[in-house]
Amino acid sequence: MKWFEKSSPTLPFQKQLEQAEKLARQSLANPSPEVAAALLELAPELRRWGRRQTADRLEQACRNRPVAAGDHPLARRLSDAAGRLRAMHQTICASFDRDSADEEHFPSRIDPRIWHVKLLVDFLGDLTGRRVLDAGCGKGRFARLLLERFPTAEIWGLDLSAEMLRHVPAGIHTRQGTLTDLPFEDASFDGLYAIESLEHAVEIEAAIGELCRVARPGARLVIIDKNVEMTGRLATPEWEKWFGRRELERLLARWCRQVSSRPISYWEDVAPDGLFLSWTAIR
Repeated sequence: MKWFEKSSPTLPFQKQLEQAEKLARQSLANPSPEVAAALLELAPELRRWGRRQTADRLEQACRNRPVAAGDHPLARRLSDAAGRLRAMHQTICASFDRDSADEEHFPSRIDPRIWHVKLLVDFLGDLTGRRVLDAGCGKGRFARLLLERFPTAEIWGLDLSAEMLRHVPAGIHTRQGTLTDLPFEDASFDGLYAIESLEHAVEIEAAIGELCRVARPGARLVIIDKNVEMTGRLATPEWEKWFGRRELERLLARWCRQVSSRPISYWEDVAPDGLFLSWTAIR
């Protein structure tokens, strides 16, 4: 009997993103000045959501063309599409900016005894003198622990929310940005991890591709997030997605080796209840 696993759903916003990208591609043939202006407005929004190749193509096609404002029907549709993508980004940012004031649910510190920390430290190994990325760091609770253990490591915390980053402790480098368009050069890090942050990236395939893009050969990656089989157990915002084990294994395997996953618990001596999964891989 063939075994089937539930996969993360396609969100309504993702359909809007796909429609915007399709419309942009269809508009490339000899665009008018008004359409060219709208395409250049849409390009950075597509790039932010992981559609880098399409964004590059739009900018290249419009680079030497005249642009002008105007009430062209197609230009208006493209501009509206850019506005919807921008609005979703702003909605997510505003949500986490507000959450930064909630220390109970978004704490600045984490108990160093929990299994998440043990898995992270054991798999990443000796980080002395290494460059590490906490992708979706929040207030830097895991980065704080790594820096305490490896004071010579160069640890970077990336987060969507500027307010969250204000809480990151001194000694950790910070950068505001999205998981689907990481503001780092190729092959920049020796170790990377995303703990309960990938679920907010929306375009998961693009986010995994970006993590692997900035990972150096031999770099180790850790992802800890929630199990799609447990969907409905907790209230979630409209953009949040949970994952199946094989789903992320397949994505990681496009760029990485020694990919594995397993259910985990917060505590080593407590059996996993199915909510959390971990994935590890080597670039």
